[in-house]
Amino acid sequence: MVHLIENYYALTNNMGFTLAVDKGKTDKEGNKIYDTIGYCGSFEETVSLLRRKVVDQRLQNGSYELSEALAVIENVKEEIKAAITNESNQ
Repeated sequence: MVHLIENYYALTNNMGFTLAVDKGKTDKEGNKIYDTIGYCGSFEETVSLLRRKVVDQRLQNGSYELSEALAVIENVKEEIKAAITNESNQ
């Protein structure tokens, strides 16, 4: 399992990776419960799906001008880049 950003994780499976989000809950055995976002054949695809999902989530509520939406997209891109290069503030 690889922590990506926020509560998103890349879980390995027999076909590649699963992008999952930690629900903040545990099962009866104390294991974390994850919601599956999607299945990917490579880690690069997983990061791409993460970017699309986070951008969608952040733009979901509200009305934005094009310049504002592009700023959100750029911020998500930079956040993921910082996580990849271990420059995250989390």
